[in-house]
Amino acid sequence: MRPIVLLAWAALLLPLKADEKFDKDRQAILAMAGDFKVGFHFQETVPLREDYKPTEKPYTEEAFETVKVVEDSGKRIILQHILQAGPAVVKHWAQIWTYEDTELLEFQGSRVWTTRKLDPAEVKGKWTQRVTQVDDSPRYEGLAAWVHNEQSSEWTAQANRPKPRREEKRDDYDLLIVTNRHTITKLGWFHEQDNTKVVKRDGKEYPLVREIGYNPYTRVKDHDFAKANAYWDKTASFWKDVRQVWEELYPAQGSVKVQTKAEPGVLMDVMSDLVEETEDGKAPDLAKIRESLKPFVTAQ
Repeated sequence: MRPIVLLAWAALLLPLKADEKFDKDRQAILAMAGDFKVGFHFQETVPLREDYKPTEKPYTEEAFETVKVVEDSGKRIILQHILQAGPAVVKHWAQIWTYEDTELLEFQGSRVWTTRKLDPAEVKGKWTQRVTQVDDSPRYEGLAAWVHNEQSSEWTAQANRPKPRREEKRDDYDLLIVTNRHTITKLGWFHEQDNTKVVKRDGKEYPLVREIGYNPYTRVKDHDFAKANAYWDKTASFWKDVRQVWEELYPAQGSVKVQTKAEPGVLMDVMSDLVEETEDGKAPDLAKIRESLKPFVTAQ
C-alpha cells in the first residue's frame, strides 16, 4: 500500500479513536449514578511538623446515597448526591463534569476562589470535575484525562479545597491540597484521596500532616430510597435554579470570596429556608435566589 494511502487511512482512524475515548469517558462518569452504600474513611498518616502528632483515631462513617444524573448535554454532565442516613435526607455534594473546559475555579484559602484561564491545547481530551457543597457553593475543581483499562476506568487530579465539614472546628490548619482518584468498576466506584493539610496564614504557608481517604460506593438493590427520591422530586427544579445563580456569580476572570456568614445570617440557614418554601409548594423564583445569595459573594 502506498504511503499516501496509509496517511489517508490514518487520518480517518484518528477521529474515530477520539470519539471512542470520549464515549468511554462519558460512560465512566455516568456509571457513578445509581444507588449505593457509602463509606467515608479518613486517617492521618505522616506528620510534617515535628511538634504535630497525627490523630490516632480514624474518622469512619457509613450511609446510603442515591446519585442522580441531573444534566447531560453531552460535554457537560452533572451528578447530584443525595445522602440518606436513617430517617434523615441530605442533599449532599454534586459533581459537575465538563469536557475540554478552559476555565478552572481554584481555591486560594480564606474563602477565596480564582478563575484560571486554560489554553485549549492544555485541556484537549480532558475533563474538569467541579465539586460543590450541600448549598451548591463552590468547593474544588480539578482537571485530568480519563484512563480506561480492561475492567476499570480512572480519573486522577489535584486540587486545593477548604477544610471538610468534619473538621470545620479545627483551627490548626487552613486548607487541603488533595489528589483525588475516581475508579469505576462493575462493583461500583471508589473515591481515594491523598490529602495534605496546609497552614496558610500570616504570610506563611507550610504542610502540617498527610491524610489518606477512602470512600467506596458499592451498588445496592434492596435499600429503600423512597424518602430521598421524594425529596428530589420536590426540589430538583429549585436546585437547578440555584446552580444557575451560582454560575452567574462566578467571575469570568479574577477572584470571588464566598462567605458562610453575612448580613442575612448563615448561608446554610438561608438556603434551608428556601428549601422549606420549595417543599411547601412555594418555590422561590430566580430573582429571590439571586437576592438571597448575593450578600455572601464578594468580588476580590
